[in-house]
Amino acid sequence: MRKNILILAVIAVAAYLVGVESAKARGKNYEDLRHQFERLWTNPEAKKSRKRMAKNAKKSLEKALEKARKNFLGS
Repeated sequence: MRKNILILAVIAVAAYLVGVESAKARGKNYEDLRHQFERLWTNPEAKKSRKRMAKNAKKSLEKALEKARKNFLGS
């Protein structure tokens, strides 16, 4: 699991750096990208979506833990 998270983090950083270099080549700087990210982060629809995803992830984790407890105690 840690390996997957590490790979995802490396890909995200690489994508960010490629995006910054691409923006600089077009004459824009990283501040434009930062402002776009801030607008996306503060967008009400994006906030709702993040909350919904977090709620679903929490439910999935609880179900997985309960299943693991049943399997462990049942054996």
